[in-house]
Amino acid sequence: ELLAVLEGYLEEELEDRRRYLALSRQAPAWARQTLRDIAEEEGGHARRLLAVYYLACGQCYRPALASGPGETLPWRQLLRQRYHQEVWAARQYDQAAQSVGDPCLVGLFRELSREEDCHARQLLGLLEQNILAF
Repeated sequence: ELLAVLEGYLEEELEDRRRYLALSRQAPAWARQTLRDIAEEEGGHARRLLAVYYLACGQCYRPALASGPGETLPWRQLLRQRYHQEVWAARQYDQAAQSVGDPCLVGLFRELSREEDCHARQLLGLLEQNILAF
């Protein structure tokens, strides 16, 4: 059960990293570094989860590497999509922290929840800079 949960989170974090790197390539110049920073943090989440996975079972997890074209939505729609994904991820980690019994995992999941929430706020900031005034 725990290993399956970790595998799911690992795959999500790696996919998020890939998506942010792709998004940074199509973003306006002023937003690219923020998106690359978020991609790096998502990669860091994956590395931490990989370490926890190894500690839990003594095996190295080999994630499936996604390929193919990324999303082709307009910029603001991609920001909106990523914002909602980050909010969802924060909730998922928070729920995992409440349900797991291991104090180390509770701390890790809470920290990841806070970081995903921070990503959502960063995306909201990018959207605020880009949204049309009324």
